[in-house]
Amino acid sequence: MQRRQRLTESRRFAEIHRDGVSAANRLLVLRTLPNGLDHSRFGFVVSKRIGNAVTRNLVKRRLREVIRHYKVKDGWDAVFIARRGAASAEFMQLKQAAHNLLRRAELFQASPFHDQ
Repeated sequence: MQRRQRLTESRRFAEIHRDGVSAANRLLVLRTLPNGLDHSRFGFVVSKRIGNAVTRNLVKRRLREVIRHYKVKDGWDAVFIARRGAASAEFMQLKQAAHNLLRRAELFQASPFHDQ
């Protein structure tokens, strides 16, 4: 994932949490908000309840890789919030969960690059 696609400012995370539209499934929550830019940005929140630092970073790396596989509409900020089951989920389960949420949020620019 390119650096310009990363959402890093805590103030923007708070705005998305407060004003964003939410969709959820068993493994993830997705909150989205338009950003007015020519590209979309993504942030990942993995609580300490999920596991230790190694586990939390693994979940974030997997989610970044999932996002890399999809062509997403420009002009959106999206935050993925991991739920408890995300730590024990396989990569393909996380990919399916993220795909489901992106589809429900209507953020796909076109069909995904890769098959599920």
